[in-house]
Amino acid sequence: MLYRKIFIVLAAVSLLLTACGGQKPAETTEVKITLTDFGIESNVTEFKAGVPYHFTVTNAGVVEHEFMVMPPLQEDHMGMEMDMHELDEMALAMVPASDLSAGATATFDYTFTEAAPDGTLEFSCHTPGHYEAGMKLPIVVK
Repeated sequence: MLYRKIFIVLAAVSLLLTACGGQKPAETTEVKITLTDFGIESNVTEFKAGVPYHFTVTNAGVVEHEFMVMPPLQEDHMGMEMDMHELDEMALAMVPASDLSAGATATFDYTFTEAAPDGTLEFSCHTPGHYEAGMKLPIVVK
């Protein structure tokens, strides 16, 4: 009787370990962002919802920049007159300017939770005057 109980416990533990070990963790995709004066370059601009991404953001410019993932701003609509705190709240992900002085590199992980068709998200820098100078890059999330 004792052997039977031990066998049942071992079988249950074995099943639990198999179930836990059988799930393959999602593979992280590396995204390399380069900020220049005044542009943004990325090795990836098309993303998939639910896939984990590891972002490495390098400021290759000579001035401080910030990096944001957010909806594009329209000059004649909401956004262009927002202060930095309001812009920060709109961002899905960001690296503040204090972390991206000239030559600095910062990293973060992010997983997009839903699709974002062309024209609805972009990488951008909102350090005063940078966005207006064209420091943005459209992205798509499928």
